[in-house]
Amino acid sequence: MKVNVLGCGNILASDEGAGIHAVRKLNKFRFPTEVKVFEVGRPGTSLLDFMLGAEILIIIDAINTGDKPGAIVKYNSSGYTPRELFSLSIHGFNLIQTYESGVKQFPEGMPQEIMLFGVEVKERGKFRAELSSPVKKAVNKLVRDLRKEILLVYQKERT
Repeated sequence: MKVNVLGCGNILASDEGAGIHAVRKLNKFRFPTEVKVFEVGRPGTSLLDFMLGAEILIIIDAINTGDKPGAIVKYNSSGYTPRELFSLSIHGFNLIQTYESGVKQFPEGMPQEIMLFGVEVKERGKFRAELSSPVKKAVNKLVRDLRKEILLVYQKERT
């Protein structure tokens, strides 16, 4: 099972860089060779390269829903259409266009399952490389939980 984990965001825009901070921490761990972790920044059309061939696509990004700063949410394609799912991400506009383009061009190569892990922002539009305290704590928790979840999937697959 091929899993691609994408971290979205702008590392220089405080909490909007939550996805980048998360994948940088995830890259410190060893995963099965089928799991690839990518820092994609503010995704554009090159995002299609990271989607193609993955059975599971995991996107980590900042969200702004009005929830408590640092809240972690998990959405997946079993409960939402990809358009609805990607619209929850701060950087979802390019995700939607890229995904829909990929489905038209390469329907058999697109992910069968998509998950979005969102971290509720506290600060938006502030230009600094550090995360706010609640978002930093949330990113650390998300990394621990996601690492365990990925490893569990592969342990189940081997048995």
